[in-house]
Amino acid sequence: MKQDKTKVLVISGVFPPMPIAEADHIARLSEGLARRGYDVDVLTSSQGNAASVTGCRVHADIPSWNWSAQAPILKAAQTLNPDLVFFWFVGMSFEFHPMISLLPTHIRTVLPNAKIVTQITAPVGVRPKAYPFWTRAALKLSAFRLGGGNISYEYGTLLRDSDRVIAMAESHLERIAEHLPQLHAKADIIPPPPLIPMSAPGDASRCRGRELLGVPMDAPLFAYFGRLYRGKGLEYLIEGFSLLREQTPAARLAIIGGPAPNWFKEGWSVEDLHAISRKFGIEDAISWTGEFPFDSDVGSLYLRAVDYAVLPFDEGAALNNSSIAACAAHDLPVITTTGERPEREFVDGENVLLCAPMDAGALSDAMKRLLADASLTARLKKGAADLTERHFSWKATLDRTKNVFEAALHGAEVRELA
Repeated sequence: MKQDKTKVLVISGVFPPMPIAEADHIARLSEGLARRGYDVDVLTSSQGNAASVTGCRVHADIPSWNWSAQAPILKAAQTLNPDLVFFWFVGMSFEFHPMISLLPTHIRTVLPNAKIVTQITAPVGVRPKAYPFWTRAALKLSAFRLGGGNISYEYGTLLRDSDRVIAMAESHLERIAEHLPQLHAKADIIPPPPLIPMSAPGDASRCRGRELLGVPMDAPLFAYFGRLYRGKGLEYLIEGFSLLREQTPAARLAIIGGPAPNWFKEGWSVEDLHAISRKFGIEDAISWTGEFPFDSDVGSLYLRAVDYAVLPFDEGAALNNSSIAACAAHDLPVITTTGERPEREFVDGENVLLCAPMDAGALSDAMKRLLADASLTARLKKGAADLTERHFSWKATLDRTKNVFEAALHGAEVRELA
């Protein structure tokens, strides 16, 4: 008897309540795929909470993503017998261990009829050199046994043996394709939507958000949104905000989000940011929210309270930045940065206001421009709404993901959204 639903097995190293955007994203995406009619199982880390999603089954069974996990993963795949295996991949979410990078080939052995789709959330692969010699030796032996060419040191056979590969931004795809030049023929780009439940727009939510942040209703309020770690440009934002305060003492800054997991810290801590704010004498002008529940609308309430978003990434903004998606979906004018590989979807002065990265003075100037130019602010808000409609909505994300799945299952070309 033919089954009614396509069975999908999601393999993810992260899942709520783990404090990383990818965990929130895969949880909501799995729920959305189930609502779209797929029969979804999720195999994830033992830290995951199976009760944090509805509509799909969560198997939080993997204590560590090393060689010892390979057999249990393959056994689970055989037992669940999916039509499609969906890898949710970034190196740090699998402890940078090379085991995961060879798993598609092993899955093809035990599930020869299953299709494989890999979504790479950032161009960060595994790091065999971070592990002892015997781990690297096992990797080389496994790669030799798997045979064939196009085995990448950072991505193993993930790129080669996936039927489709999804990147979140064009600049990411360009970097990933350096490991497999013919990748573009089977690759797609799907930016992330907002990863927080949306609160109702309007004055009530704005007032509630201001109350939660402790900010007067008439104060100009700038905000950073996202998890806090090195590379987000927060030290430059705080310094730039101190320069703005010299001209506009009533201005306030909200830093919305908590610290990321340990693998991002590299000797950095949130206390460093507090020290910078004390150095410039503006600690009383900054509201720090800390972490908030991923399944509540508190994050959205904070954003309803905000007048302007400032997201000063050290490497420049790209479509993969879910914080931009969240701010745009709340109709906020966004100040962000441009990098070595500019994102062509971002048009300076139309849907974002761009400035140089790691430059406190440039951030201060951009904030001053928005305060002084109502027409620019209105134009950026309209541009943010257009970006949301085209890229930053759950409908767009689920439509495009379903198109990729169907292309993998049936060999069809991916249908681009209008």
